[in-house]
Amino acid sequence: MRHLTRAWAALALFLFASPVLAAGPFPAIVGPSRDGSLHDLQRKIDKLVGFGRIDVNRDYIGARPGDPDPWYWVNLGTKPITVQLVDRKSPRGTLGWYADNGRAPIIDGMDDGVVVEEWKLRGSRTSVRLPATVRNFGFYVDYKSNSHGSGTKLYRYFSNRMLNDCGPEGAGAMRAPYDGDPQMLVYDASRWLGPDTYIVACEYSDSGCPIGNGDEETDNDYSDMVYIVSGLGTTPAKGASFARVKAMFR
Repeated sequence: MRHLTRAWAALALFLFASPVLAAGPFPAIVGPSRDGSLHDLQRKIDKLVGFGRIDVNRDYIGARPGDPDPWYWVNLGTKPITVQLVDRKSPRGTLGWYADNGRAPIIDGMDDGVVVEEWKLRGSRTSVRLPATVRNFGFYVDYKSNSHGSGTKLYRYFSNRMLNDCGPEGAGAMRAPYDGDPQMLVYDASRWLGPDTYIVACEYSDSGCPIGNGDEETDNDYSDMVYIVSGLGTTPAKGASFARVKAMFR
């Protein structure tokens, strides 16, 4: 009985200490780009892995039941990770990493860092070694928009969708980090680009808005920034089952 009690206690600790893993898939529709076919995400990924190998609408992590949701990486610390900028529509977008503790991070240079600056060119590679104190991590993108006529506005999105607001801008903010819009879609490209290699596609507009060409709409083309994360020091997050927790106390 004592072992069973300890197992239940361990399970409770795991549930409160770990990000919530959703039971089902989350929907994401990759729309046509307002900028024409040159910015079509499917075409970009086909160039990286080959035609017909990855379907951008069906093969992102989280599209199928059983996929980990939310998504984050686990830092093994064995080697630096490599981030390669594949494409970026605007130089006003920067990319960084953050420690994922299941709550909205404060980007202040403590448990985060810039990976791709505004001046980086397409094809640029950056090597990053995360601190040993950082176990789970993800990526954030900062985009500066000048389209509102009232100065520059900063949009910040995270690869862990649970940290983004749910719905149109401002809606659902009180629900974070329990649900959120997918602003980055992650594709496992390990079969074609090498072990532990992932293609990440970013949407600068609020993906919770309706798809269209209006001011309050988004194209959801997820090709505003595309980058590759690779390195033997990274692994995807995996949920722990109750059986595994019980096995710790046998």
